[in-house]
Amino acid sequence: MNAPSRGPTPGALSSQIRKALTASAPPLSVILPFFDETAFLPTALRSIRAQRIEGVEVIVVNDNPDQFSRAEVEALAEAGWPGCTAEDGPVKLLCHDANQGLSAARNTGLEAAWGDIIAFLDSDDYYVTDGLSAQLDLARRSGADITHAPCFISEPGSPRLSVLHRDAALHMEARVTDGLRDGEEAQFIVSSWSSVYSRRFLDEHRLRFDIAQPRFEDRLFVLQTTTRARKIAYLGAPARVWRRRAGSISVTQVTPETLRLQVQLLEKCLAVVRAEVAADHLPPRFEKRELFNCVSRLIWDMELIERLADAPEEETAALGPRVQALLGEDSFANAFFEDPMVLKTSRIGMKTRRGRITRLDFFELHRMMREGDWPAAAALLSARSRIAPANPATPCPPLPGRLVLHLGLHKTGTTFLQHALLSRREALARAGVLLPETGLAEPDAARPRPGGFPGHQGLLAAHRSGDAATWKALYREIIAAGSATTLISCENMLLPTDPARSEVIAALMSRLSGFREIELVGFGRRADAYAEALYKEWVTDGGRGGARRIEEFLVDHGEALTNWPALFAPWEEAAGTRVKLADFDALKAEGRLWRGFAELAGLPADIPAPSGLPRYPSPDRESTELIRLVNLLTPDRATRREIIRGYFALNPTPNDRASLLPPTARAALLSRFADTSAPWAETRGYAADTAAMVAALESQSWEPLPPLDPTRLADLLHAGTASAALLSVAPAPAPAPKRSARPRTRAEKDPKLVIRLRPWARRLLARWL
Repeated sequence: MNAPSRGPTPGALSSQIRKALTASAPPLSVILPFFDETAFLPTALRSIRAQRIEGVEVIVVNDNPDQFSRAEVEALAEAGWPGCTAEDGPVKLLCHDANQGLSAARNTGLEAAWGDIIAFLDSDDYYVTDGLSAQLDLARRSGADITHAPCFISEPGSPRLSVLHRDAALHMEARVTDGLRDGEEAQFIVSSWSSVYSRRFLDEHRLRFDIAQPRFEDRLFVLQTTTRARKIAYLGAPARVWRRRAGSISVTQVTPETLRLQVQLLEKCLAVVRAEVAADHLPPRFEKRELFNCVSRLIWDMELIERLADAPEEETAALGPRVQALLGEDSFANAFFEDPMVLKTSRIGMKTRRGRITRLDFFELHRMMREGDWPAAAALLSARSRIAPANPATPCPPLPGRLVLHLGLHKTGTTFLQHALLSRREALARAGVLLPETGLAEPDAARPRPGGFPGHQGLLAAHRSGDAATWKALYREIIAAGSATTLISCENMLLPTDPARSEVIAALMSRLSGFREIELVGFGRRADAYAEALYKEWVTDGGRGGARRIEEFLVDHGEALTNWPALFAPWEEAAGTRVKLADFDALKAEGRLWRGFAELAGLPADIPAPSGLPRYPSPDRESTELIRLVNLLTPDRATRREIIRGYFALNPTPNDRASLLPPTARAALLSRFADTSAPWAETRGYAADTAAMVAALESQSWEPLPPLDPTRLADLLHAGTASAALLSVAPAPAPAPKRSARPRTRAEKDPKLVIRLRPWARRLLARWL
């Protein structure tokens, strides 16, 4: 471990000499390590620029030179801060020769920084307006070694924010303390990037990030700094946003190296606090709290207990004795849990992914880990995490014939096909094919765009809500019909972005398990077009997830949408059969969507193709961007959807078919699909030539979205000002006193209708209209 000293160092002195020779040192240096946050770095830089800190120095450290050149990172920086990388610009770009890890990247930035105050920001996070400037102002006024500010945490895929739980519990009071003993909550500061630091303080104590801890490094740095700080200031208001990302359908495996680094972190953190207690710098309660934090991490945040209980490989097995040595012979008494810091940070008794761990469970788990009884500890955790499903599946009775289940991906002709099936329902019935009425979605007048029809979405809704009556009605309808084939078509039944999709799909298939035979069918679409079309659907449906730019959306879901084996695996496993796929793009080009689907699903060939069906085209990119702004700036979903519906009433037809993504980004999606999915998809009937698609993109011209059309902005504003939810009625005046005999005026009789535009709408009106 890098052992910080307590006296001045040559490095500190040289830093002071360097600044003495400089005409003026910047007030603040912000260090941003960069690995692959291409979708987020411009936003991070814009948030620094918006602080209006005169002379701020920003240092971006490229720790992934094998994937991103200096020119590519410079272009990202320029997108967030035009002119920032010029010779005298505020942003310095430093490049490692090879990937060295987050700790090394922060140290590289720190060695190059000239600012009196040092801040760290991850490249996918950002500062709130005036947050960093307020934190800097407090740091300078207080002269604190560390100035902490709480942070917001975003929901995955949404701009909705909440204050980080530990900050809300411990750090919302504005104050200045004389070090850790005067403000004991500093032991539980979450991360290095939530504080700014005096450069003099860091240099004096040789405080740097431990390069032997390339991951999970933050808590160690927090303890090393807070145990040495003479003065710690608390802003008491959030200054930055920790952006949580949505997960992938492909779960990242925990490796022995991951577990080793996690155990190593616990060892180092506890060693720091134990050394401070042994030197009488801190009272023993700090060591006990840190031990409690270690046990809590082992229980709630790591997968080590299960691995050690299940005959692990040698590298993981070696961690068991290390954990036993870490925990030692110490124990916890009931009185310890009344410690004010423990009361505010403990997860005991809370509903967590581990279930509810009681205090007695905690004592038992601690004892079992000290004794190395990993099977018993794993069994206890397993018992607590077994939660009965909230919506147990209704037993499926034996059902006649075969089931054809259409797993409709968004924007693969699904809406057309469901309208077509509904229009041919009677003809299908005469041919022995039942399209059940039960579970078909009702027309939704509140949906933002006309023409949409999600098919049997009601069955999915009934499952989620535990509505057994709908499923029983479905079984009765199928049994009464006695058809040779039952066809269920549900838009987006693949649930590609649902984190619990495996469990949901298994339960859905259990509800449909009574058929003699089950076939899974679907249309595939080229990966770049599918991802963009799904993004547009998210935006124009008015959900908060539609507030993100497409680049951010692809960070969260790009891997899931291009990994078809993982995408379809839960359905194939649950149904015990392979999915059959057809090429949507080829069938559409040939005008054979209906015929192609009939062949895929084994429907009678003599049923004529329908005509005159509602259209449901993807919106153009300008409409998508306008509506994204509505999602971003309008908190209430009903209001968002009302505005969007009004906008599309004025703009029902797309203006152009240009892509939101440049050809390079589209080619990357296609290449990812080719690597993960092409051979698998070909065995199931989808054999598109992705290499030819990528080659065609290389010669394709593309221009980014031009400035927004004032006419369309006017349409959007009209939809907003016509929204009843944005109108308010002034309260009626109190009745006149009885002694007054004068007649009421018209103003007293009639309510006042007041239109209150949001600030963003007023600014757009001032600019464009």
